[in-house]
Amino acid sequence: MRVVIGSISHETNTFSNVLTDLDKFRDDLYLGQDILTAFKGKHAIASAFIEVAEAEGFDLIPTVWARATPSGLVTDEAFTYLLSRLIEPLESEGTVDGVLLHLHGAMVTQSIDDPEGEVLETIRGIVGQKTPIISTLDLHANIAARMVREADILVGYDTYPHVDLFERGREAAQLMADMLKGQLTPTMAMTKPPMLVSPQRQKTNYHPMNALISLAHEMEADEPVVNVTVAGGYPFADVDFAGMTMLVTTNHDLALAQARADQLATFAWKLRRDFFARVVPVKEAVAEAMATPGGPVVLADHADNPGGGAPCDGTVLLRTMLDLGVENAVLAVLADPEAVNTLVAAGVGTSVTLRLGGKTDELHGSPLEVTGTVKLIADGKFVALGPMASGLESNMGRTVVFTCRGVDVIVTEKRLQPTDLELYRSVGIEPTRKKILAVKSAVHFRASHEPIAKKIIEVDAPGIHSARLSAFPYKKLRRPLFPLDVELLGLAELKQTLED
Repeated sequence: MRVVIGSISHETNTFSNVLTDLDKFRDDLYLGQDILTAFKGKHAIASAFIEVAEAEGFDLIPTVWARATPSGLVTDEAFTYLLSRLIEPLESEGTVDGVLLHLHGAMVTQSIDDPEGEVLETIRGIVGQKTPIISTLDLHANIAARMVREADILVGYDTYPHVDLFERGREAAQLMADMLKGQLTPTMAMTKPPMLVSPQRQKTNYHPMNALISLAHEMEADEPVVNVTVAGGYPFADVDFAGMTMLVTTNHDLALAQARADQLATFAWKLRRDFFARVVPVKEAVAEAMATPGGPVVLADHADNPGGGAPCDGTVLLRTMLDLGVENAVLAVLADPEAVNTLVAAGVGTSVTLRLGGKTDELHGSPLEVTGTVKLIADGKFVALGPMASGLESNMGRTVVFTCRGVDVIVTEKRLQPTDLELYRSVGIEPTRKKILAVKSAVHFRASHEPIAKKIIEVDAPGIHSARLSAFPYKKLRRPLFPLDVELLGLAELKQTLED
């Protein structure tokens, strides 16, 4: 059996002014056999595809495996190139038996609101209706009807932080094996409750999301049901179909699939009030962290989360930390290539005054003029050892630990969420010994930080990944949606409660 594998993955924040061109994919772009070399034996989706293929006797045809850090619209040029690399083997290799993909589900290009649907439709046009197409999706996927129409099965993550990538990849590959053996005839149904959910409230270890995931797992125990996906959606992509989606796949029982998807959507709507996000004003959050006995206390800056397309150079939280005189703190990370150049040129041990951060836009805070000392210079590379991406290398670019009064600011050339404690240790910082860890992350940090945190405080800083969804100027989003339109949804009594 000959199975094509490939991936084009990007989470697009349409409120970002930074276009995602092909260069932004190059740090995480693999072609052909390099995919097998890079991922074999690792804990990633492609690794799972490879493992199952070996066990089942598939011959894999690797195409392209591309990912870029979340940012603004993907350029048409980049998308066209990556899609061409994905379909080229399909057009040149002749008949294939299956297509196994990883697509994020929340990508948007300059011209296409549903590029994942475009990928699936293009592939379907080449391989025909009888060739299985299965794709994994991120938990934050905005699932469009075209995606469901063109794929045989879509398998979403069950966790946020995303610690089940390998498991979902293995599930998708095993479902492909079942289809190729003639043991599975999938029927897939979708229901979208009128809900837009902040990532802050999509944490799968906590209520209310864990209640939905638990129900999904109960449904999967029913033999005709082969997969239940609860996609929380990505609210920072201004597209018509953004928001939560329930997707159920059964073995040749479409009526059951639709009934289960509807049941999940009804349950989500019942829990809607619990999905409303609440955050702490910046000054109040920093003061609370300082007053908390012991540590570390984590200050989570959701709004400047690079994992959701934010610039990662916001200064509002750092400015407040310095103004209030925090001690024994670290900020991870502040992406400012210009500052890195200045600090590297100055050298370790040098006192430097410069304008730090705030260079992408005004929304996340203006540049902060500070004086500090260059404590350490590193290449910014480290291997993750925690629950997320274990064994995979991350690269922050040249990295400087710049000590400004009581704060060690980790200044980097590239944007990166602090999802692994090795980020700190790679630059000589032991996170467990710090009073305050300020992180530019919404939820992924929790996988590694929760076990060491005395307290976690979610901060209400400004930015394009803010939990305050009512602040965004949506133009394409279907309406009405909770919590944006409570009055139109007949829920006027909730309006004051949600605003308090």
